[in-house]
Amino acid sequence: MKFFIIFLPFAWSFRNFYDPTLLRLSYPNLLKKIDSHEVSKIYFSPKYDKVISENTDFNNDFSDYSITDIIPPVTTDLIEKSIKNNVEPVFSVQNEPGQLQTLAGDILGGINTYFVPIVYLTLIISFVRSLFMNSRNSGSPFNGGMPGMPGSLSIDFKKDKEFMKKSNVTLNSFAGSPEIFEECTEVVSYLKNATLYKNAGAEIPKGILLEGPPGTGKTLLAKAIASEADANFVSISASEFVEIFVGAGASKIRNLFNSARKNKPCIIFIDEIDAVGRQRGAGINMANDEREQTLNQLLAEMDGFSDNEGILIIAATNRKDVLDTALLRPGRFDRIITVALPDKNSRKEILQVHSRNKQLEENINIELVAELTSGFSGAQLKNLLNEAAIYAARNGSTIIKEGDILNSIDKLVVGLIRKTDTRGDEARRRIAIHETGHALLCTLFNECFELKKVTIQSTYNGAGGYTLFNEYQNITESGLYTKNLLKKRLIVAMGGKAAENLYYGEEFVSVGAVQDLKQANSMAQRMIGNYGMGKLLEPFYNENIESDRNPFLGRSMTVGAKYSEKTKELMDTESLELVRNAYDEAKRILNENRGKMDVIIEKLLEKNTLYTKEFNDLL
Repeated sequence: MKFFIIFLPFAWSFRNFYDPTLLRLSYPNLLKKIDSHEVSKIYFSPKYDKVISENTDFNNDFSDYSITDIIPPVTTDLIEKSIKNNVEPVFSVQNEPGQLQTLAGDILGGINTYFVPIVYLTLIISFVRSLFMNSRNSGSPFNGGMPGMPGSLSIDFKKDKEFMKKSNVTLNSFAGSPEIFEECTEVVSYLKNATLYKNAGAEIPKGILLEGPPGTGKTLLAKAIASEADANFVSISASEFVEIFVGAGASKIRNLFNSARKNKPCIIFIDEIDAVGRQRGAGINMANDEREQTLNQLLAEMDGFSDNEGILIIAATNRKDVLDTALLRPGRFDRIITVALPDKNSRKEILQVHSRNKQLEENINIELVAELTSGFSGAQLKNLLNEAAIYAARNGSTIIKEGDILNSIDKLVVGLIRKTDTRGDEARRRIAIHETGHALLCTLFNECFELKKVTIQSTYNGAGGYTLFNEYQNITESGLYTKNLLKKRLIVAMGGKAAENLYYGEEFVSVGAVQDLKQANSMAQRMIGNYGMGKLLEPFYNENIESDRNPFLGRSMTVGAKYSEKTKELMDTESLELVRNAYDEAKRILNENRGKMDVIIEKLLEKNTLYTKEFNDLL
């Protein structure tokens, strides 16, 4: 398709052509006229803010022109549509510039394109550098720094100390291991009776690291120590030291410790210290980055040439495994307190602490609740009682009953339970068969396990039913699991799949055992790789499955594989053999107790849920 673009030679051509009396035409109507071939030419104004269309029905008659207001961005689309419909676009331009004007325009264009951005960039860099240098010299509000700028750190000892008094957190607020309580009490006595310890030749610890799983009360202990020590206190998160500017994090560390030295005695609490304390040289690039400079400064401030007498650093983390070894040595963190998950007695105390502001029914079995909440942290126990209070309020009561607590445990462990069951009879029967397999095997191994509950109620987490059981307290507290006990756990885990196999055959086993298979295979791999419970690999220890995640990807990539393919094949073979044997044993035991299974299945279909006493009565 041939087309021509005509430029009017002078700008006044459009102005003379334009007349205020021209018919106004909207932009959508102009597009319609172009599509229907009612326009022969369109004339663009110099600023591309107006366009005049020439009607094809009349020849060169002034009254047959229309004017449309446009915006410059639509010019390209309008030209393309015009050319597509054989409409000739005409442009109006300014007077032709001479050679001198052209040269001047090129020079100015080059200056605008290259020189001006360089000038702006230079000014911005100079401005940021001046702010950064000022912040390095006086980054703290105590030194006249500007809060919020790189290197500055907002520190207010008075505010943090007043907040601690208002929160009224003491060591009595911590209910848990008495040994941890004793360790923290000693720290307070160090700060209050420093002279006594000095006379005995003891040095006050410079740093205390609280480490343990999330929700066990590490931050609570730090608050309690600061509250009872009656010293200046500042709390800061380690992520506040992380900056994109090189050296800014190190500057914040310097400002923090300089301010603490001016306010002795002082406690510095650094929460989630793993944000800056991770091992050096463990990244993929193996480079000395900003985080490592911040860590180096922290190491120098904690134990360097500066005087830190009267300053105690308390830090908390749940990832002690990733911390740099130089940070953990005596002289920096002299005392490492492991705040573990509470045992049964500690859970009872924690439940009693969190129930002080709640009304509990008198006959609630706290012993049972403590048993059912094995593995719960202090924060989870607090949440448990809160959920129970919500259940009670939902039922119009202010008194929490035992049923409310048990329902809350089910909600937190297995998810929200569906009240309306829309499944068919066949689906419910299959689930009853599956769960009966787990529950019956658990009861037959009653020397190791204690069945709490079996149900076919479905949950919103995707479970069609579930079986709750646990090992006896003497087993869990000792932690000395034997090969015989772990094999029985494998058999119980494979009981659901084995039960379906007995009732429906190998070809009609459902996918309901996917989580059982996942747990069983994971346990078998640990038995072979970590616990030395294999045959050929009995003295072997597999470091690759010591942890579920490797925190140092860069380092592991450079080291490469630790074990040969033959060793990996043996691990896979032996772990799979353990699971296969457990599956076969589960089928054998359930087949011998087929009559008992039939009774339990029918009762489970009738009542949906069976507890320990009802289950044992049926057997």
